[in-house]
Amino acid sequence: MISQKTKSITIVEALILIALISTPIFTFQESISLILPVGRTYINTSSTITHMYIKGIKDLFFISIILICFLKIIDTLSIRYSTAYFLMAIFLLILLPAYYYHSHTLVYLAGVRWLLPFILIAFLFGHIDKELLERIGTILFYLFIFHFIFQVIQFIFSYGYFELNSIGLSKRNPGIFYIPSTAAVFSIITLFFSKFYMRKNLEKKIFYLIPISILLTSSGTGVAVYIFFFVVYYIQNNYLKLLPVILVFSGIVLLIVLDYFPGRTGLVEQSLGPRYVHLKQALIHATFLPQYFGYGTSTIDLINNKFNTGLILPMTDSFLASFLVNLGIINTLLVITLLTVIFFKLVYSQDKEMLIFLIIFSLIALTTSITESYPVNLLFSVLVAYYVDPKNYNERRPNKSVLNK
Repeated sequence: MISQKTKSITIVEALILIALISTPIFTFQESISLILPVGRTYINTSSTITHMYIKGIKDLFFISIILICFLKIIDTLSIRYSTAYFLMAIFLLILLPAYYYHSHTLVYLAGVRWLLPFILIAFLFGHIDKELLERIGTILFYLFIFHFIFQVIQFIFSYGYFELNSIGLSKRNPGIFYIPSTAAVFSIITLFFSKFYMRKNLEKKIFYLIPISILLTSSGTGVAVYIFFFVVYYIQNNYLKLLPVILVFSGIVLLIVLDYFPGRTGLVEQSLGPRYVHLKQALIHATFLPQYFGYGTSTIDLINNKFNTGLILPMTDSFLASFLVNLGIINTLLVITLLTVIFFKLVYSQDKEMLIFLIIFSLIALTTSITESYPVNLLFSVLVAYYVDPKNYNERRPNKSVLNK
């Protein structure tokens, strides 16, 4: 349901919306290079074409929002308990022990950048409401349309950096993004907002375009998450207690079916195989405390490739593997335990919206670094800050009644 009331936009909300609208500029050169034949000379997914100063604007948005929220705390001389507890946990469990073990400042800062979305969550408590999410939903609609048009152009005119299909058209098309899987994740998040925080007339216009967009990326993760989304969305509340069994069964079926995904035969082995190896290596070399904080980030990997720093870095290629490397075994187990408890609590309370959010982001984490994929990281922070804040609980209850129909 979409609320009818309107209110003035705060500076924090304005920055979030501007940051979201700015999404295409951060990978525009890469997107163009996937279409123009001359781009083949410059493009390489292990590095970037867009200047680092332009990409750095994303971080400036995060830092600016955090700074404004911090100044408000100073001005009012009051801080929410949730903000204080969240920041204390980050400092005591991650930043302090990581600083104690660290000897490389650049790697440590890369770790802080990886952690920024979590720090942002702490400062966003009390700043996110349903009306802001509805405004984000509207922006995502127009961003998705622009993204989809770009995908179609790449599909027809691209020289095939990600290979060509059997009829000579581009096999994988990331649209306004650099990596196809990131494009698929963006479509999934747009789907989420369309079902809960987008006007119905806008939702109807992109309902059938979203699965087409995901297919244009040839992302197995995108297809799998899309299917899981609707499995949970349409399941009757009476059967929610069977959700763990249903999810496991659906996962097994998908592993079999995805192996015959059109144009990507052997997808499971090609995609999940290497990620399993990387996760296994991360687990073998993981420490109990965050001694390697920053080493499992895309940021330090890009810096290492661009400036040849000579650092020996682990391959992570997923949020779960990077979590293990950056935060250590103890913190990883704490988070997994917390998420498991939340999952069963949501099943018991029949909160489908939060269940879908938890499930899709958990699945995305298997193949994507959530905190380093823009605008996934920004939207993740906004949604978590909204869900954790108790005052927003009653706002979401109408959505539950809609899902029960």
